[in-house]
Amino acid sequence: MKKIWTAMIGILWLSVGLTAAGVQLKVSSTRVAPGQSVKVKIEAEGKDVRFPSLRKIGEYPVENLRQSSSTQYKMINGQFSSSSKKILSFEFYPEKTVTLPPLKVTVDGKAYQTPSTKIEVSKEAGGQGGFSIRMKADKKEVYRGEPLVVTVDVAEPLGGAIVQMRYTPPAFQGFAAKPLGGERQIRKGNVTIHELRYLLTPEQAGARQIGPAAVRVGIRDLNAPADPFGIFGTPLKWVDLRSNLLTIVVKPLPADTDLVGHYSLKAKVDRKKVKANEPVNYTLEIVGEGSLEDLADPRFDIPGVTVYSDDAQVKSSIKEGKLYSRYTKKYVFISDRSFEIPSLKLKEFDYQTGKSRTLQTPTFSITVTGGGSAAPVAPPAGMKAQGPVAPRTRSQAGAKPVSSVPVKKSENLLEDPAYYARKAYEEKAARLPWYLAGAFTAGALLALILVRFWPRRGKRAILPGMKRRHYSLDEALKILYPHTNDDPEVEKVVRYLYQVKNGEKEVEIDREALDRLAAKYDGGEGK
Repeated sequence: MKKIWTAMIGILWLSVGLTAAGVQLKVSSTRVAPGQSVKVKIEAEGKDVRFPSLRKIGEYPVENLRQSSSTQYKMINGQFSSSSKKILSFEFYPEKTVTLPPLKVTVDGKAYQTPSTKIEVSKEAGGQGGFSIRMKADKKEVYRGEPLVVTVDVAEPLGGAIVQMRYTPPAFQGFAAKPLGGERQIRKGNVTIHELRYLLTPEQAGARQIGPAAVRVGIRDLNAPADPFGIFGTPLKWVDLRSNLLTIVVKPLPADTDLVGHYSLKAKVDRKKVKANEPVNYTLEIVGEGSLEDLADPRFDIPGVTVYSDDAQVKSSIKEGKLYSRYTKKYVFISDRSFEIPSLKLKEFDYQTGKSRTLQTPTFSITVTGGGSAAPVAPPAGMKAQGPVAPRTRSQAGAKPVSSVPVKKSENLLEDPAYYARKAYEEKAARLPWYLAGAFTAGALLALILVRFWPRRGKRAILPGMKRRHYSLDEALKILYPHTNDDPEVEKVVRYLYQVKNGEKEVEIDREALDRLAAKYDGGEGK
């Protein structure tokens, strides 16, 4: 437990090399776990600093690349000076051990080079604080339209002080994606595995990349200052992890393929003899191994016949590691004369055998009596008119890809604890106005008492025994300089004092405010 909390206390920047005066390389860690990022900073002092152009470290993309600058003040032997520092920062996510190569930095016309740094990626999935996230697929090579299952595992150490866990699913570009059920929790040793599975159907041929998935874990920060009112609860420390990427090779299909897998095709009608304008109900069913999620609905174009259809129903299940689907769609045919429902032909490609075959439904001859004597019948509930559009195939030229089933951009693991944590926060936040009102009232009363009963000297109340002290500019500068990083107001005053002292800028300084600020860091007013 001690090791876990030690790893969770912030990111310790390690200085790994000083190549020359004013140029320094820093990395967050030289040993990381899978899914953990490496943050890098290059700092250089000078007026004209030129950093290298970076896109990748090894095979891993550089992310969050940005430049910034800051001004530093120094006091050596009582003399103040300033220097400009430029900072280049970025991060990358290595999946295996990689070397950060020497990077060239030019400072005021001189070229410097940072040292090469080896970043070791541990084989065990430990992550920060014992957390990890990994992604895997049941197939690495598929045909377009052949289903595959991608699984994301998030490992959570037992006994961790977790408040929230926010999960972001992978990017499934080029795939139709559908979650398979909800989250599964599996106990393995000293961790709990949160498992999420997705059914993917490739829509485009070629090498396709999936991912990464990401998880953000909020853990109670026991080292943070406590909230005296208990309004916002214990502050959180966030751990960000990212999964590995997956590359899936998608092979093209033979021409004019409608189905990918191994199926049986069935069709039936409820009757073959009707009166004029009475409906004939037709049911189409496709059952077998494979995915039918993106199958384009077959359509019928029969002269003199009105055709209605409902939305197709597709059900999928996984048995012994294989995907099975059932596609059901209903049609209604209405006409005032006899007609024929043509045979429906679908070409199937079996990815198990690599062979193609044609599936075919029977032809149904419908006899209509009393033509023109019966009134038209309204379409059944749930049915809608269908235009004369021919069936589309997966390989039809120019066909638009079927849109994928939407996947939520943000899903919460540990859903119930997060829900109750948010609920408790909202209840406390609702009481915040009352706390603020009470605090404001108490402060107003205290101020009234001080103004009314405290002794005055001139326009400003002086505490008993207090002696006012006036500081010179040099005294104030020496007192405030060590505290420039503690208080933004101090940093601003020091900058102005330094400019006044060096004659760079005329600044009007509030001496009373300066005396009060200097006294604060000189032991307090009245010292």
